[in-house]
Parts: sequence; C-alpha cells; structure tokens
Amino acid sequence: MAYLLRIFPEHDLAYIRYSGMASLDDYISVVEEYPRHPDFRLGQKNLIDLTHLEGIERDYTRIMALQAKIAEYATRAPSEIMSVVVAPTPVAREATQIVFRSWQDLDSPILRRVVPSMEEACDLLGIAEETLEGLLSSV
Repeated sequence: MAYLLRIFPEHDLAYIRYSGMASLDDYISVVEEYPRHPDFRLGQKNLIDLTHLEGIERDYTRIMALQAKIAEYATRAPSEIMSVVVAPTPVAREATQIVFRSWQDLDSPILRRVVPSMEEACDLLGIAEETLEGLLSSV
C-alpha cells in the first residue's frame, strides 16, 4: 500500500501520506475512503505528506475527474478547508503541480499550500511540531 490515511479528530486534522510509487488506484482509494471515515468532518484541515513519495502514475484525465469529485463535496464545507502539502523532493513537487493544475478551473473552498517541511506545515496548520510528531509516532 502506498498511502496511509489517519484522522486526528481532537486536532480537526486528516493526515494522508503517500510513499513509494503512488498509483491512481491509491489516490482513488483515499478520495473514496476519506469521506466515509467515522472521524471525517467536512471542513477539517488536511496534511498531505509526500516526503517519501518516489514516483507517480500520470493519467491527467483521471486525476482531473478525481479533483472534480473532491470539489463536489468540498463545496458543501461550512468554511474554507486548509490543505497543506509537504513536498520536499522534485517528485513530490511534480505530483503537487499536476494536482494543482487540475484545480485551476474548479471553484472550491479548499486553500492549498505547498511547503518543503513538516515544520512549515505545522505553522500553517496551527499545530505544534512536537504534537504532530507525537501523533505520527503512532502511525
């Protein structure tokens, strides 16, 4: 499995990590699994960790379709959704650019930010880095 999804409701945070070679099937699984998770709450912050991503499957048409599906349920959010992507490597930045390009023409309340480190992600999400490290030590 090239992805991990954990929700920390006490911090209103969904953590998604992709590692190794991430396929579109992995991405589809996350898109379908996340809103069905018992701790899902529309509007919670998202932390997408691409630190260990080594490669991606490139199918722009399917990626755009998935983004449209995400935008469809995101538009029902009661407020803006902060989504922070940690992309410290060239592969991670490429994956992020592909996804961000697919959002260009979509109207969505999702605020997307890309940062090179967990430290910067924590600053944007308003969570202490030590707290996040403690949460992630259990995954």
